[in-house]
Amino acid sequence: MGVAGRSRDHVEALLGDLESAYESFPVNQTTVSVSGEYYEQVVEQAQQGVARADVHVHNDDGDVLLVETGDGLVAPGEIISAEDSLEQRAKRAVRQAAGVECRIETIEEATIAGVHSKSDPDAEPVYRLVVLLSGRLVSGTPGPEGQWQADPPESELVI
Repeated sequence: MGVAGRSRDHVEALLGDLESAYESFPVNQTTVSVSGEYYEQVVEQAQQGVARADVHVHNDDGDVLLVETGDGLVAPGEIISAEDSLEQRAKRAVRQAAGVECRIETIEEATIAGVHSKSDPDAEPVYRLVVLLSGRLVSGTPGPEGQWQADPPESELVI
C-alpha cells in the first residue's frame, strides 16, 4: 500500500477514535497544493502517522486565546504523532505556547486534507487530519506571546 492508502487509513482510524470519544462534530474535506519540499515533509510525517491539533482556549469572559508566531496571531497547536494522545498533546501545545493550562471540552471541527505536490502533479496525495478543539482555561496567565481576543479572526487551516 502506498503513502496515499496508509495516510488515508490512519486518518480514518483517528477520526473513528475521535467520533467515539466526543459528541458529534463537523468533518470537512479539502485539497491543498504545497511546494515539493513541503510535500516531502508531509509524506515523511504521514509515514509516522501524524495529525494536527489546534485549540481555541476560552476564558470566563468567552474570549479566545491566541499566540504570536512568525505568521501572526493563531490558535495554539502543533503536529501530533501517532504515539501521542491528541488531547494530551494539544493541552501540552497550549502550555508550551502560552503558559496556561486548559481542559479540552469539544471538537469544533475536523478537516481531512488531501495534500498534493505543486512540483509533481503525478505524486500521490497524502492525507492529514487537522482538528480544531475547544477548551476552557483551567489556570495560569498567558505569557507575552499570548493574548485574549473577544472576536478572534476565523482560524485558517494549517496543514
